[in-house]
Amino acid sequence: MKPACLFLPLTCLATAAGASDIDLDCKALAEDMVDRLSSQGLLVEGGDSRRRVEAITLELCGGAEVSAQEQLEENKKQWHDNWFFEERAEKPGNKRLRNLKR
Repeated sequence: MKPACLFLPLTCLATAAGASDIDLDCKALAEDMVDRLSSQGLLVEGGDSRRRVEAITLELCGGAEVSAQEQLEENKKQWHDNWFFEERAEKPGNKRLRNLKR
């Protein structure tokens, strides 16, 4: 599939994703992480280990959300720049115009 064919679907996805912030559902992820570690016997029962694991997971997930949002914004900018300002002689429209000029 050519990059131009991907532009419309990617733009729709980027616009939809850009309309609201990226949400990785960090709270559910943190709870799942605590449950999994607990079921494997990796958490000390009692004390604040559950709370610490949940806080660490929330922090990491929040950082991933910010990074993903930044990457999305940068990719949207590049998609638009490439689509509107790219000049390629091999584009089918350019070939047809060249043939008409002959």
